[in-house]
Amino acid sequence: MAEGRDSAGAERTSGGPEGEAWARVLAAWGDEQSHRAYLGRCQDLETLAAAGGRYRAVLSERPGDAMALRMRDEVVKRATVFGLATLPRTAPPQPRAVKRFVLLASLAFALAVAWATYKLVVLLGARS
Repeated sequence: MAEGRDSAGAERTSGGPEGEAWARVLAAWGDEQSHRAYLGRCQDLETLAAAGGRYRAVLSERPGDAMALRMRDEVVKRATVFGLATLPRTAPPQPRAVKRFVLLASLAFALAVAWATYKLVVLLGARS
């Protein structure tokens, strides 16, 4: 695998789809659509990290480059969304103490309702 540096100073693998895609971005640097198409190839955190590294390398050479800043921010946004989307959505297990409290509170409530019903029946029965 031959490696070189592109015109922005970023490490680039000569050949391969990723290197060719980055070369197209460099050739049309001012065209935001070429940058978005490049980022559209990034379907996981690994490829987003590689893209972020490319833009970070450009920024190390040209710190004020508006396009590199904008696309670096886009990479961070996409990585954040991807990371949040992969978080598990299950409720954390309740501690045993909470489960016991809920059970005892339910039992106490049921007993209170039963006692109140009994008293009401006795009271109504005494009036007849």
